[in-house]
Amino acid sequence: MARSPEIVLGAGTVVHRKGKMLVVKRAEPPHLGLWAFPGGKVEEGESPLEAAIRETEEEVGLKVKVEGIFDVVTYLPDQLGDGDWKQVVLIDYLARPEGGRVVLNGESSDFRWVSPGELGSLDTTPQMRACAKRFEDLRVH
Repeated sequence: MARSPEIVLGAGTVVHRKGKMLVVKRAEPPHLGLWAFPGGKVEEGESPLEAAIRETEEEVGLKVKVEGIFDVVTYLPDQLGDGDWKQVVLIDYLARPEGGRVVLNGESSDFRWVSPGELGSLDTTPQMRACAKRFEDLRVH
């Protein structure tokens, strides 16, 4: 009988304001040094929505109001870089900042507010360009 692959569930947020998205430069694997949205693993007993809100506050210090599911993406092991990473399914939620200011917790080394067009000049995780296009198509402001 074939063994099922281990699949890790993650959640994150596409935090936006004035037509720009918040991106962070990852300071830890996977995707060390690449730009991505804030997010992380869903913990036991936690919903993806709860994880997205928690991870955003932990990673960038912002309280957010979630507006809905933005996208669901899958990263296969060969897309995750160095390490013994399994397949990752990531649920990203569209969200607006409600309180706080950006303060990084060490999982990221930098942050920027970028328009979809500006994202092209950054070295990003594999599916960020498709996410930027989707954000642009939604005409979010």
